[in-house]
Amino acid sequence: MKIRLLGTGAIYSKCNCASELIDDKILVDVGNGVLKELKKGQYDFVKLEMIIITHLHADHYADLPALLLNLEVEKKLKPIYMVGPKDLKNKLIELCHIYYQDFLDEFIKERFKFIEILPETKSVDVLNNYPILVQKVDHCQIESYGYIINHKLGITGDTCLCEEVCHIFENSEVVIADISMIEGTVYHMGINDIETIRKKYKNKVIATHLRDDTREELRKRHIEDILVEEDGAEIVIS
Repeated sequence: MKIRLLGTGAIYSKCNCASELIDDKILVDVGNGVLKELKKGQYDFVKLEMIIITHLHADHYADLPALLLNLEVEKKLKPIYMVGPKDLKNKLIELCHIYYQDFLDEFIKERFKFIEILPETKSVDVLNNYPILVQKVDHCQIESYGYIINHKLGITGDTCLCEEVCHIFENSEVVIADISMIEGTVYHMGINDIETIRKKYKNKVIATHLRDDTREELRKRHIEDILVEEDGAEIVIS
């Protein structure tokens, strides 16, 4: 499984907002800077099969209208699954209307298959060889979800330390984890939270949603098996 980190930062960071591209097929979150990072890497948009949105905060889907505008010109584009919280479709259409009026309405209708996640949703099984488990997490009192892809890669999305995050660690080999803060809050995990989790679970962790001071502190600490990468980095897990 190949992971390209399109963004490793938070909205307060100089880096792109947190986003990952998995095996060139699955795009997780499309916040500020993500489209430009895809284009820098000369990504072939016709390979895209699924977009997953962890939650409906702007730094996780604000680049979606611009991405759709780029997809709209691809003549060989396959239908794409759009996975995310309830009301994702309506919110996306509203956002596209703000950006581009009704230009993308027909394209969205023709090319996207929406799968809206509910708190009781346990899995999304629509891509061959990519079973996706869904885990509700705790962030800002809105519907927020983490995912486990192919029983290997966990993605926490934005979350505080909670029992559901531990479930993601327990059932994954590698976890892309929200480590926004040096000290965790009720909204985001911190370095202290990850150190607590890893006393029980020894997963390799890829840090994301990093504020600049958190990134600097993580690098100073040199914690074993916590990777602090730059935007554009590629990681392969077997």
